[in-house]
Amino acid sequence: MSPNGPHKVRQLNRRLVLDLFRDGAERSRADVARQTGLTKPSASAITDELLTEGLLSPAGVGSVGATGGRRPSLLRYNSRCRAYLGIYFGVQRTVVAIADALGRPLARAAAASSVGDPEGGVRAVRALVARAGARAEISLDRLASVGVAVPGLVDHRTGTCLLAPNLGWRDVVLRAQVEQLLGAPTTVYNEAHAGALAEQHAGVASEVSSFARLTIGTGVGSGVVLDSQLFAGSTGIAGEVGHCRVEDDGLICACGNSGCLETVASAPAITRAVDEALERGETSSLRAGSHVRLIIDAARQGDRPARDALTRAGHGLARGVSYLLNVLNPELVVIGGAVQDAGGLLLDPLRAELPRSCLPQNSGCEIVMSSLPDAELDGAVLLARQLDEAAA
Repeated sequence: MSPNGPHKVRQLNRRLVLDLFRDGAERSRADVARQTGLTKPSASAITDELLTEGLLSPAGVGSVGATGGRRPSLLRYNSRCRAYLGIYFGVQRTVVAIADALGRPLARAAAASSVGDPEGGVRAVRALVARAGARAEISLDRLASVGVAVPGLVDHRTGTCLLAPNLGWRDVVLRAQVEQLLGAPTTVYNEAHAGALAEQHAGVASEVSSFARLTIGTGVGSGVVLDSQLFAGSTGIAGEVGHCRVEDDGLICACGNSGCLETVASAPAITRAVDEALERGETSSLRAGSHVRLIIDAARQGDRPARDALTRAGHGLARGVSYLLNVLNPELVVIGGAVQDAGGLLLDPLRAELPRSCLPQNSGCEIVMSSLPDAELDGAVLLARQLDEAAA
């Protein structure tokens, strides 16, 4: 056996025990031995070590077993031993969330985004983290890792935001900047990829092994999970369905091309469709520049320009979704973001148009709305936790 053999085995056993406790349940040392397959002396030695380090904490005593004997001392994961930070650099707001060692949210803070000023946007995070940390009553020296979600093309290998057109950011070395600011290991992903992770963890796709999640906001992106693993592509920019062409003579997109799905089905595209109807003199309860939430509410009340705008977006989405269906053949497509409260107002025209754009075998794929209001931020916290656990 190599000189590092025993040490490596011990590290693996430590991780095995820690992973066992990360479900939040209370266990005795005998439970640890039984559930991990370790010998009782090894299980006791490792749990005692973790207790000393503060990673585990006492949890009282358990019940006497069927054969009698002493009541066992119970242990639990110390949820305050470390903290995870999620950062979402949205187009409208930058939001941070602090979670405990079990990934449970403790507090968050938000501020207006720094469009066109990535360095200023990163600097602003320090005050947000301090504010959230005070609310969570947790010392930031316990910050174990950071997950960042950004609405743009991200090379997650280097943590570089290659292009976030709606933020006006290009070639921003986010990972290095955040690590320098906060002093904690950081990982950076596209917002739609982070949203897909959250959907897989706690959303409607939690029992599905292959799905795509579209995030619709200022732009349109998608995160793809195949065989229960996030598919990011060779450089991390897989899933950019928002920049697939769906109209031959469409508008110029922020990416520089024309007719992209983003110009038809994003929140600004829906607002613009209503504004154009108002300019034509169509009757509506809405004013120019109405937020998508107001447009959805008006559509529910039968407002014709509002309903037409959502129908046009649904038809565009059908063409965009068809790319995903024909190439990936997922079990499920989830739609989240600014339009996820639209329900059938968006899904009905999408489903009606879909058979015209994809293979018949794919046209029956289930398409549903997300139930997660903050999937991108939740996903950023998950990324932080995964980064820490992978390094354990």
